[in-house]
Amino acid sequence: MGIARKEHPLKLTGPAIFSICALIFFAVFVYLAQDWRPQARLYPWAIGIPMVVLAVVQVILDLRGVKAKKTSDGAPVDFQFAEGTDPQVAKKRAIEMFGWFFGFLFLVWFLGFFIGIPLVVFLYLKVQSGESWPLSIGLTLCALLFFWGLFVNLLTLPFPQGVLFTWLGMDWV
Repeated sequence: MGIARKEHPLKLTGPAIFSICALIFFAVFVYLAQDWRPQARLYPWAIGIPMVVLAVVQVILDLRGVKAKKTSDGAPVDFQFAEGTDPQVAKKRAIEMFGWFFGFLFLVWFLGFFIGIPLVVFLYLKVQSGESWPLSIGLTLCALLFFWGLFVNLLTLPFPQGVLFTWLGMDWV
């Protein structure tokens, strides 16, 4: 005599565990910011609260085993290393991508946000993408105006100056 076991509808898979970890991270991120002064907690809450909501949705989808429909008419969303590409070319592209990423982080740390962000945008457009001078300068100015308008003027978020200016004793921000 066997007892029929009902299969549990929730499945704890690798993606579900990752989503749960992301949910915990963002929940702690939002919770820790609650005692900060209003201006300081604005950024963690503006990013963290929507991320908690999205993470809850993702956890539910992952636990229920919902998968995205695969269609052949669209481009793949997941990163597929070297599929249809020479491995050397794929490796070169990955190194370039990480180089730009870490270069961006370094310039923001070294020169600060006000110089680092426009400089990276300009260099990426001119060096990596090979865009024309007018387009590179124009898009760099658009990025700078957007950054200044949103974060400095509208949200009044304080951004630290780069360590170079701190070392030189210059306080221009």
